[in-house]
Order: sequence, then structure tokens, then C-alpha cells
Amino acid sequence: MKTVFKGEHYQVMNAKNILLDNDIEVFVENELMGSIRPWGVTAGGFNPIQLKVYEADVEKATALLKFLEE
Repeated sequence: MKTVFKGEHYQVMNAKNILLDNDIEVFVENELMGSIRPWGVTAGGFNPIQLKVYEADVEKATALLKFLEE
């Protein structure tokens, strides 16, 4: 699985919904710890939660989420 998006809880949940709506299976890494103790997941708490998808879906997922990173 590859990481296609990193962010705070609200950002990641929006991105997750976009991917699920487009039939892309998503794994959320650090979802609970990122919302409870973001500073404990990564240094400084910057982008603690990650969305991961299967290799076959990386290109499609990246294209769908491109506008969120701008």
C-alpha cells in the first residue's frame, strides 16, 4: 500500500470519503492517535494521519485528491 494523502483528521476524512465514493479501498493510518494526540504520532504533530491505497489505485487516487493539496 502507498500513502496518497497526509493531513489532519478533518482533511483526511474528506479525502477518504472522496476515494470511497470513487470505489477506491482506503486504509487510514494513525486515525485514532492522530485525533487524540497528533503530537505523539509525528514530530510536531504535522500531518499525523495518512491515507493508503493499493498500488493499482495510486494513480487514480492521486488525481482525485490533487486539488486538496493546493
